[in-house]
Amino acid sequence: MTFRSPATAGRLLLALSLLLTTSAMARADGLFTPFWGWDFGGDAGDCRSLTPCDPKQTTFGASLAFMVGGIVGIEGDFGYAPHFFGEGNALSDNHVITAMGNLLIGAPIGPVRPYVVGGIGVVHTDINASSVGLYNAFTNNAFAFDAGGGIMVFFADHVGARGDLRYVRTFDKIQFAPLQLNNVALQFWRGTIGLTLRF
Repeated sequence: MTFRSPATAGRLLLALSLLLTTSAMARADGLFTPFWGWDFGGDAGDCRSLTPCDPKQTTFGASLAFMVGGIVGIEGDFGYAPHFFGEGNALSDNHVITAMGNLLIGAPIGPVRPYVVGGIGVVHTDINASSVGLYNAFTNNAFAFDAGGGIMVFFADHVGARGDLRYVRTFDKIQFAPLQLNNVALQFWRGTIGLTLRF
């Protein structure tokens, strides 16, 4: 078979690629994982410049992924960390939200599936005004990346558990002097455990 032009050949190759990708995603496992865990290191719980300071760092959220053969896939991940920077009289309500789009690469070994993950997204930072008048409210949205890995273990065809560790860092720099965020990238680690439902 011959093609009249390179453009025609390109269009046919693109159509074939889309068809193969669609077929592969139709056979993909869907993985829904609500999770709970901790943010630590970096700027998480870093309220040392304020007293008293209770560095609460709990986080929770959910991820939705689709993996082909347990080897490669995509993931949407949403995390919410109330009191990310800590809690105290001088530090009013604050939270950090992460929304990431990731690439997953796994190694299915029977019911065990180790994986690595990485991608880009947005980190939303919100700090309400100080209850003792030390600073004004602060809100920021910054592009960010995350990278890490973990392991999924399936106890049945549709139910398993996941342990996950990720590093998150903003590309954009943040300026908030009361918490010593002086034109630096926001960064932290997130460790979570979760229940994975496969469909």
